[in-house]
Amino acid sequence: MISARIINPADGIPGEIRDAWICLQQSNPALKSPYFSPEYTRIVAEAGEGVEVAIVEEAGRIAAIFPFERRRWNLAGPVGSFLSDYHGVISDPDFAFDPRELLKQCGLAAWDFNHIPTACAPFAPFHREQHRSPIIDLAGGYEAYVKERREAGTEQIKKNANLERRLEREIGPLRYVVHSPDKALLHQLLAWKTAQFRHNGWRDIFSIPWVHQIAEGIHAAQTPGFSGMLSLLYAGDHLVAAHFGMRSERVWHYWFPSYDPAFSKYSVGVMLLLKMAESAAALGINVIDLGCGEHSYKDRLMNGSVATARGTVELPGFTAATRRVIMPVQKLPFKLRSWASKTPLGAFVRSLKTNN
Repeated sequence: MISARIINPADGIPGEIRDAWICLQQSNPALKSPYFSPEYTRIVAEAGEGVEVAIVEEAGRIAAIFPFERRRWNLAGPVGSFLSDYHGVISDPDFAFDPRELLKQCGLAAWDFNHIPTACAPFAPFHREQHRSPIIDLAGGYEAYVKERREAGTEQIKKNANLERRLEREIGPLRYVVHSPDKALLHQLLAWKTAQFRHNGWRDIFSIPWVHQIAEGIHAAQTPGFSGMLSLLYAGDHLVAAHFGMRSERVWHYWFPSYDPAFSKYSVGVMLLLKMAESAAALGINVIDLGCGEHSYKDRLMNGSVATARGTVELPGFTAATRRVIMPVQKLPFKLRSWASKTPLGAFVRSLKTNN
């Protein structure tokens, strides 16, 4: 029988809990992503409200850790909301539990998940759909990866080498920075992303204060098991591309890439990603997780994937029944905006924004 007690990670995570958390994360191959690190949860908790951590005990020992965001009516979601590409219960692979009992112990009516590793078996009955998160597996080293991609028929890496030579010839020698602590350069990347969001008619997430604070908090975090990573690519004196992400001991999560639009013809974003892959071994990294979302460059560069699932764990009752009526109504404006953005009217509105 499990029991759970709740702590507020914004107040700090006690040493014995942090140690148990890290030990459980390291014991489970499905939990190598930096999203499962205690540092990620702490930084998000400090930037907003509602983040809680359930310490799950069984037979007097810490058997699992369950980070979540509590919302209205005791509904819950992932830590970091839409920023979260991975979430779930941190435990060893063999820990068996009833997710509904876990929710009851936490005082929750429901927990929505959208990127839980399918390897987390207790949640399998609650899956509604499955998808994949593409990865670059570098366990054999960068040269082996390049050889494998070439044999798979992709021309992306060969094309990149040609573009590198052209960029150096036309602009200046390339210089790669694996990580910069310079906050001004982080703000430059965020400004590029903001311009991209607005150009495409998307929501500018970095205008949300708690998102901006999380980005700065992760950028500043530099610990052995969790670090922010701001990688840069220069051509001559020009900063042409940047990427902001985070890493655990072995996994580098590819998160927010951007570039100077003046250099887009050189595919400098892909150029930087391949520089990151080439430098990974020296950092102890053997996987670059490309994150959720469909992009052609991911299809060409990936050589593996992580299976994830979307679904909901609910306790029976009035709240669960009510939310099934309310949630589709709440999502209607977002669906309408998404539909409109794909129509000729949406394209016309984006062109007006661009011209202004």
